[in-house]
Amino acid sequence: MAIGAGEAEPVEVRARLWCDPLYGLALAAALPAVALIAATPAARLALHWPGLQALWLMAGLMPVLEEVVFRFGLHDCLAARWSARVGPLTLANAITAVVFGMCHLWTHPPAWALATVLPALVFGWAYERHRRLAAPVLLHAGYNAVYLCLLTVA
Repeated sequence: MAIGAGEAEPVEVRARLWCDPLYGLALAAALPAVALIAATPAARLALHWPGLQALWLMAGLMPVLEEVVFRFGLHDCLAARWSARVGPLTLANAITAVVFGMCHLWTHPPAWALATVLPALVFGWAYERHRRLAAPVLLHAGYNAVYLCLLTVA
């Protein structure tokens, strides 16, 4: 996997995501991310069961497919070309997150699509930190599960 030049080595707990306290914090950040979407006029918070099919699709299949496309595809391609970074944020991660958000315009209201950029930055950070696809896939699945179970259209 191509990561920007000058990047620190992956954390030692690479094989054990759940032992990384920052990874746990990133997973817990799903709640404020959903609250951000709930602040838009098109959504409201409401605890509900979305159904097994929706949960399997949105928290199972889609995170895998999207992370393969956006991390193995776009993110790695950009990281191989540009190593620029601002603090913990790489240019590859930033561009990938913006494209991720733009792709959500097809299925979400604009404010919701814009709100997906922040979680996408977190997914990219996890990918770069742990250097394995499981890190962003599990985060993405967790965020989608929270989204499905806590948000409804207003």
